[in-house]
Amino acid sequence: MGLSKYYYNPETCRYEPKRTAYGSLIGYTILFGASTFVIFAGILFLHSKLFLTERAKQLKKEIHALEKYHASLGTELESLESQISDLEKKDAALYEKLFESPLEKQVKAVSPRADLLLADASTFQEELGNLASKASLIKRTAESHNAEIASYAIREHDKVFLLSVPSIQPLKISEDTKLVSGFGMRINPFHKGNYQHPGVDFTAARGTEVLATANGRVIRAVSGSSLQAGYGNYVDIEHSNGLTTRYAHLDNVTVRVGQSVKKGFAIGTVGMSGGSVAPHVHYEIIRNDKQVDPLPYMLEGLTSDQHTELQKLGAKMNQSLD
Repeated sequence: MGLSKYYYNPETCRYEPKRTAYGSLIGYTILFGASTFVIFAGILFLHSKLFLTERAKQLKKEIHALEKYHASLGTELESLESQISDLEKKDAALYEKLFESPLEKQVKAVSPRADLLLADASTFQEELGNLASKASLIKRTAESHNAEIASYAIREHDKVFLLSVPSIQPLKISEDTKLVSGFGMRINPFHKGNYQHPGVDFTAARGTEVLATANGRVIRAVSGSSLQAGYGNYVDIEHSNGLTTRYAHLDNVTVRVGQSVKKGFAIGTVGMSGGSVAPHVHYEIIRNDKQVDPLPYMLEGLTSDQHTELQKLGAKMNQSLD
């Protein structure tokens, strides 16, 4: 029991109990409440430090996993990207060496790094395992391909043969060029009767460059023809594999007999000389002194869908331009 406070009252000449003021009582109450709050907050703080909830434990594990595997994942991804980049460069170099034209670049997929960094610990570890498996597979595939490519020695004779196959179109592919008549039975534009069309006709604006479709040597270069029939101004190129290509109805001829040309080299321009009813280039492939359909040879620079569409155009029974 607490001690009571007394004071001396001179009027009654007695010691009387001292009453507690209302202000002091309010102050005591505030002090007690503040002390209680501080003690309660301290207890909660200590409890959160010493006793973790299941959710807190899981979050702590996830943070630890992120810190542990982030560096490993980054290193693995950088290694993969470096290997893929090296393979792409080697692939492009080999393609350009074989076909003497650059390889079209493919659109790359978006990196999954952002999604991985936002994933929880279990998903993160699972994806890391998947990436490790993919990395191992790519490495094994790369090693296998490198060993296989290294075992092949492309002889100079083989390279000459490949580059001498007429595998492109005689005009640069664009919206302004179009195959209008194919190889085989067609309607003659002059007498309107059926006849064997020995090549294919590509339309283009007069003056458009005509390109050699393979490496070879010019064996005929007819220029300044005034005949209103036949091939008009035309060029024949002999290739080293028994094939000859012909480019007819030219406006100008820019090569001479005996000149060596490479695939894609400009040999003249589109015109309508000789027996022609519109500006175009008449293109033939001659194998063993016999004209053959050029379309199966036109593979380079075209997708499978584009080549299929080209064959459909060439199969139409229509009127030729020469």
